[in-house]
Amino acid sequence: MKRAFQRPIHLALGLSAGLGILLSGNIARSAENLTLIVGPINRSISVSDIEALSSGQAAKGDLRTVLRFAGQSSEQAGVLLGMEIPFSVIQADQLLNSSLGESVLNKLGQIIAPRSSGQAGAQALRAAIILSLADDGKISAVEMLRRYPTEMRVNVGALLKASKEFQDLPKLLRSFGSGQ
Repeated sequence: MKRAFQRPIHLALGLSAGLGILLSGNIARSAENLTLIVGPINRSISVSDIEALSSGQAAKGDLRTVLRFAGQSSEQAGVLLGMEIPFSVIQADQLLNSSLGESVLNKLGQIIAPRSSGQAGAQALRAAIILSLADDGKISAVEMLRRYPTEMRVNVGALLKASKEFQDLPKLLRSFGSGQ
């Protein structure tokens, strides 16, 4: 009986948090810039430059420098940033509130976090994910940037390392989605 009530409550809480962030007057806009960190390099990049990269344009300026230091090609990064993954908001909410989802959010919330220290990276990431899925049932890295509730910083080296740790995550997500 308890489990039957948890799903609607988790969904309501997730959507409420996302809508609260979206409708809040002073943070309703997404960030226009993000800070990319690669080792000792710390560069502010415009979200429009990231969007241009995801639409096939070559990286320019500081974004090109960051990609070079991270050992990533413009083409590969652009494809990954623009890749859309279909996923149900309800399944995403269930996953984000599972022990696996909490673990992934906590790890990624330290790597992709609000630029101001002391803010909750996992919660901001959860809101960006739910808001990204809410309108069309698809998510991409670029759309998450647009929906992230504040200026963010991304530790690129740690993100690349985590992506290797989470290589089987798409497989886990597919099995989670088909198990419901």
